This record gives sequence, structure tokens and C-alpha cells, in this order.
Amino acid sequence: MNTIRLATAMAISITAIAPALADTIRCESRDGRERYCAGDTRGGVSIQTQLSGNGCFQGDTWGYDNRGVWVSGGCAAIFQTGYGGSFGGSGAWNGNNAHDDDHNDKGNAATAVAIGAILGAVIIASAANKNKQGGYQNNYDSGCTVGKQDRSPGQSMNYSRHASNYDSRTEQAFASGYNQCWQNR
Repeated sequence: MNTIRLATAMAISITAIAPALADTIRCESRDGRERYCAGDTRGGVSIQTQLSGNGCFQGDTWGYDNRGVWVSGGCAAIFQTGYGGSFGGSGAWNGNNAHDDDHNDKGNAATAVAIGAILGAVIIASAANKNKQGGYQNNYDSGCTVGKQDRSPGQSMNYSRHASNYDSRTEQAFASGYNQCWQNR
């Protein structure tokens, strides 16, 4: 049950994070002039909807940097942010109206690492929960076996004489199994 709750919480976290990183920027080049539109581009930029009849080509008539999106040559579009890419990535504007065409996918790598970390945490928590449940059942069963054996020869109901069979982490499960089975329930 805890695994299901953890997985649900992680899924909610992922769906809450993704929209928070995403946004749109509307930017239009008028009369072929270059125009700069400020926005949060940390997660990368892609065209969501082209509004102009003139082509919008990344690195040629549009690009972005850490301050926003630029357009030129009559390109007009609504840009989606928050999906991969990086500052200085393909078509980024370096502040001197020069376009930098080296392809850099640090944003995609960071996104992949974050998602991998979240999924890894879910898998580890699931495995830990399974081991915890299996460990409890194994120690309960062990306590039950010893409890039945002690009940037969008429020994007192005292699981602590079998302390070599459990440690502080498993004592509760062992004691519960011992007591239940000693009482023949």
C-alpha cells in the first residue's frame, strides 16, 4: 500500500513540475526586423504555433538565449518553453545579434537525469517496501513456528528466550507471530 501511495505522489510531482517549467512566448518580426521577446527559456524552446507566412527556421529566423526568444525575417510564432535545449543551444542569440549554431543539449540531459532520479526513487522505495513486507512475514512466520513448539511442551509464553532468532528491527514481527501461534489462533 505504501508503494502505491509513493508512486502516486511521485506521479503527481512529475505532472506538477512539467507545467511549472513550461510557458509560451509570442514573438513577431514586423517588416522583417529582428525583435527580442523576454521569457524564461531555461528548459529550452520549440515552436508551438507558427503565425506568419514567412518561414521560422531555428538558427536562421529565430533563436533563444537565457533572456528570451528572438525572431527576424518576418517570422512570427508562439514558442513553447520548458522542453529541452539550453542556453547557447542551436540558434541561440549571444547578445551581439550573432547566431551560435553549436548543438548543445544540456537541458535535455538535465531533464533526463531528473526524471531518472524520480523513477529510481520510486523503484528503490518499492523494493524497500517489498523487503520490509517480506521481512515482516518471514519473522512473523519464524515466531509462529517457535511459538507452536513452545506451546506443545507446556513452556511459558515468553518469546524473549529466542532472542537469537531476531534483532531490534524484526522483534515486533517475531513477537507477534510467537504470541498468536502460542495461543493457537
